[in-house]
Amino acid sequence: MTPAFSQASVVPPDDGSVSFPEGDAAVSSELPHVPEPLLFDLVRPLGADKGELEVNALVQHASGGTAWAPEIEYAFADGYALELELPFEGATLEEYKVAVQGTAGTLLDGRMIHGWQAIVYYERNSKDYTADLIYLNGARLSRKWSVFNMVGLRHAHFRGDGDYIGLVNNSIFYDYSQRLTFGLEVNSEISDGWRWRHGLVPQIHFDVSEHVTLQFGGGRSRLNVGHPAEKTFIWRLIYSW
Repeated sequence: MTPAFSQASVVPPDDGSVSFPEGDAAVSSELPHVPEPLLFDLVRPLGADKGELEVNALVQHASGGTAWAPEIEYAFADGYALELELPFEGATLEEYKVAVQGTAGTLLDGRMIHGWQAIVYYERNSKDYTADLIYLNGARLSRKWSVFNMVGLRHAHFRGDGDYIGLVNNSIFYDYSQRLTFGLEVNSEISDGWRWRHGLVPQIHFDVSEHVTLQFGGGRSRLNVGHPAEKTFIWRLIYSW
């Protein structure tokens, strides 16, 4: 069966009701062109063409210090990509992160695209592993508005207590122009005993050029209701070709 994410399958209707914007090096799908979340990013866009390559760096400043992570992402086949990420806390390399992502196809006459992502983390200090399995879904609501949603499960500390954590990430975006996008991202982690960690991150995406995008935002995260909120500032610089 022909992959549903081929270019022909995602052409918008001929009635002119929707026109997909151009720009944004950090899209979460080639078409229907949904922006990529800042905090929980993807391994290249869904439906990426074979040979696409991206390098980026995420920096997160919070009261506990500064975390940062360089990444390299490569589409090894149409719709499939690999990622290697090196998360640091200050000057200390904390873990190795490897991810693979696949595209399942498009829905709603090309206005929606979906896929999956699997991530494995190796924690250097504890010499333990953690793994995520996530379903991805992006949709173009109109020429200006789009959403991207993720839902999945994390198995933390394979050699330890083996906690299971539910993962939910929801983002909504407004394309102000071909080079400027505003977004709001809500990231949630739900663990045993209904411990709920959530973060709210308003964000801005700006295309510096055809290949370079700067994303930045600030927000708050909190563990359970009643606990103090932690302020955070995040930015990501992306180069893709």
